Amino acid sequence: MTDPTVLAAALVIGIAALIRGYSGFGFAMVGVAGLSLATPPAVAIPTVLILEAIVGLLLLPPVWREISWRPVLTLLAGAVVLTPVGAILLIQLPENATRIAIALSIAGAAVVLLRTPTVRPVTGTVSTVATGGVAGLLNGAFGISGPPVVLFFLSTQRGAAISRASMMACFLVLDLVAVMSFGVGGLIDRAVLVTVLWCLPALAVGSWLGHRAFHGSDTTKFRTRVLWLLFALALLTGVRGLAGVF
Repeated sequence: MTDPTVLAAALVIGIAALIRGYSGFGFAMVGVAGLSLATPPAVAIPTVLILEAIVGLLLLPPVWREISWRPVLTLLAGAVVLTPVGAILLIQLPENATRIAIALSIAGAAVVLLRTPTVRPVTGTVSTVATGGVAGLLNGAFGISGPPVVLFFLSTQRGAAISRASMMACFLVLDLVAVMSFGVGGLIDRAVLVTVLWCLPALAVGSWLGHRAFHGSDTTKFRTRVLWLLFALALLTGVRGLAGVF
């Protein structure tokens, strides 16, 4: 990667970390959409998931006792199976086709979350496993597991702290499975590792700033702004993919 590309990647990760520290979601979606503008998806997606796994490993221990393990394990039963399938799709898909697929996935997720202030409860083991399967497939193929998991826990009657901790546990396991799948598939190469190293300081600073900004802020308005940002990034990513095709 060239120096300007590395600096652009660090800037994107810093913004994604700030958003996640402030709103509690959106790191992977913002990171993948932003990095895909400057780097191939096969570099962008493993980079983002490695960085997200690092954050998860640091943040999970303090909330370990608040995790609701039954829904987490049921979700992961479907997700772990289909994450490697998604990784195979990432390896096989052409670069520009992957960009278009990423754009459609993120834009669709943003629209669903914008139009869904409340969601219907997801009940039953089969529905929960299926939700996890969709999350795993999206995570392996496009680095985006958030929307199905977020919508699932928003639809439950659990408290905010329990839902947040449970989502963090799901994301960490999904990220680790995806990273292992990428490693087996040969996607974690020098370009990915160099990008990860360059982005670590931005990850730390962005997370710290986002956490500080959270207190006393209007999170409802910020949630909407983040989702519109995701939609805009999805459009840019899709346009770049279409330009490469035609």
